[in-house]
Amino acid sequence: MNVRRFLQIYAVAGLLVLAVFWAFYSQRLLKKLQQETLFRSRLYASYIEAAGFQEGGMLLENLLFEEVVSKIDFPVIITDTSGSPITFRNLPEQDTSTESILQAITQLDRQSKPIPIRAEIPKIDSVTGDSAGLDTVTLNILHYGLPESWSMLQYFPLIQTTFIALFIVLGFVFIFFSARRAQDRLWVALAREAAHQLGTPISSLLGWHELIRPRIKKDAAAEIDEDLNRIRDILDRFARIGDRPHREPHEIKPLIQRTIDFMKHRAPSRIEFNAETLQDAQLLIDPTLISWVLENLIRNGIDAIGRKSGTITVIGEILPNNKYYVITVIDTGTGVSSKHIRDIFRTGFSTKKHGWGIGLALSRRVIRQLHHGKLKLKATRPGHTVFSITLPIWHE
Repeated sequence: MNVRRFLQIYAVAGLLVLAVFWAFYSQRLLKKLQQETLFRSRLYASYIEAAGFQEGGMLLENLLFEEVVSKIDFPVIITDTSGSPITFRNLPEQDTSTESILQAITQLDRQSKPIPIRAEIPKIDSVTGDSAGLDTVTLNILHYGLPESWSMLQYFPLIQTTFIALFIVLGFVFIFFSARRAQDRLWVALAREAAHQLGTPISSLLGWHELIRPRIKKDAAAEIDEDLNRIRDILDRFARIGDRPHREPHEIKPLIQRTIDFMKHRAPSRIEFNAETLQDAQLLIDPTLISWVLENLIRNGIDAIGRKSGTITVIGEILPNNKYYVITVIDTGTGVSSKHIRDIFRTGFSTKKHGWGIGLALSRRVIRQLHHGKLKLKATRPGHTVFSITLPIWHE
């Protein structure tokens, strides 16, 4: 495991542990706060019970309410046994009408079970008039709720978890795109270095060709010229990878036909080419790069057909919405294995023995990033593989 991978796993694991710790701590804090609220409410109720039928009971009750309840931050309502409000504190609504207070009592009872305020009074024998023990009666009922801080803390773990999850997702997105950019830079550098290294021998070949031109047939000389110029164009494409494309309005049909003619002339005679470009359109493209992508797809089709006879069909058409032009390349080769479908556009992946794995990856980059189009494998099976290039039509 490399250092970068270890740091990624370590960061994610650390965040998860931190999230679990925060959630556990918050739940403990919530439980403690709830217990404290219940304790203080019961304490107040006990004081009132103690002051129940003594001299100065009302004075003591008011004093306790002022000194104890006024300093608490949760809502409290005291009612008589019939449910009529007597006094209250810390209600969230400004409306203090009886109807509003009764609604508040209902809400408080949903949060916490009300506490009855009881007192013990002597029993009097109705016959003798003597005391017959003590009797417990309910004087009032205390309804209480939970403070605002409890409500805030209740959602605190959810908020924390959401932020942590968002942080993790953004981290993975950043790592993914950073790795992708690094990979793109690597292959761009490789392509440019290849163009640079091959530039010198190609220039030398052009010079030698000029020297031997008088000694060979004109047809052969013309073919050598075309091939050398083509190689030079290819090197130019590789050298320009990573730069901004030189896009300009261009007729797509002649470009497709020239590319097909070039590939047909150099493909084995057993490969049949069909061109069905009945529709033409102007596209804002870099013709050199688009031609290279089309060449790459046709060359892959030729390789897939191998030593057998086969057919390569190129179709060019405008979509019904008149916004996009689609170039479809169909070959009768062996097709793409189902286990490789997800990897064919990945940089460095190749099923060829000596393949670099940059053809389809760079082709997709040219179409998607430089021309705002799409390159897809639409269908594949033995004898029928379909690639499509979708490009926006240029409108003045």
